[in-house]
Amino acid sequence: MDSLFVRKHCWQIIGALSLIGALWFTIAVCRFHILGMDTAVYGWITAHVMTPGMTSVMRVLTQLSGSITVIVVAAVALAVLAVVKRWKIGVAVVVNLAGIYVLNEIIKHIVRRSRPTFPHLVFEQAYSFPSGHAMVSTAFYGFIVYLLYRYWHTARDSGARVGKIAAIVLLCLIPPVVMFTRVYLGVHYASDVCAGFLFAIAWLTLFYVPVMQRTLLKRTTPANLPH
Repeated sequence: MDSLFVRKHCWQIIGALSLIGALWFTIAVCRFHILGMDTAVYGWITAHVMTPGMTSVMRVLTQLSGSITVIVVAAVALAVLAVVKRWKIGVAVVVNLAGIYVLNEIIKHIVRRSRPTFPHLVFEQAYSFPSGHAMVSTAFYGFIVYLLYRYWHTARDSGARVGKIAAIVLLCLIPPVVMFTRVYLGVHYASDVCAGFLFAIAWLTLFYVPVMQRTLLKRTTPANLPH
């Protein structure tokens, strides 16, 4: 494959591979229900990681993509961006959150996978596949990373550049941490969180970001920047 083509279409390639991976998990779960990785990953966690103290930490960390957390963050972002006359960016954040919630519910009701039979360390209902926490955290924080990369201009300010890199790294760490907590807490299989992650990457790269670049976040001239 031509290197120029890969560089030009890098995110589309990543999105296509993510979608293929997510669909593979979906077909495998529909056919076999429980995959070998599901029992293997949970077994390793219970044998090597699970302790009462760690369980308390996992219960806190899993709330990084809890409904209340992401809704509050989205609402605050919308309010702040409206004040600084960048309301279109705030609307894009809110629409992304709503869209990924709807997509997750649609897939859940198509697959209808029951929750794991492992001991649940937090209360959860509804279907298991794909993980809503994994899918929402990846799409929500991933889109914020995209916005920081696009709009946080550091120029020659080394301090701002370090802050930007640190913020992006921290936000990128949230989805895998949340994914681990969901399996640790026994409310999702490993395949649930992997599929949720992949569906979210596909959502962002193949659909949501391209649509926003042509609508709310369209950038042609300085005068047309989101305001």
